[in-house]
Amino acid sequence: MNVMKKVFLFVLVVLCFSSCRMTQFGGDRAFYGQSNETKVVLSSNNFNVLGSFTGHATSKFKRGSIKDKDALVTAAKMDFLKNAKAAGVELVGSRTIVNTCVDYMQNSKFISVTFSGEIIEFTK
Repeated sequence: MNVMKKVFLFVLVVLCFSSCRMTQFGGDRAFYGQSNETKVVLSSNNFNVLGSFTGHATSKFKRGSIKDKDALVTAAKMDFLKNAKAAGVELVGSRTIVNTCVDYMQNSKFISVTFSGEIIEFTK
């Protein structure tokens, strides 16, 4: 009977750990836990570059708050879209943001985020 309990426990542990999947939040997909990605393979010239734009956001620095950084990235992206709209480029139809970069500058009092990228439009 004691052997049966050990076998059952071993099988239970193996089943529990075999159903888990390790998630990688580092490397080329490091953006605060972003683990999904979309790939577009461009084998022909089927898009037009509508422009390169930047957006900025600054806030007082609060220690240890990752939500503040996420909110600043969102604010910087909104400023990016506002600057693009001022130049006559809006995200409508088959347009998308590509080649994005998020830069952080931080000191003891303030944190500043710059969101930059290009807006392209697919033609085919």
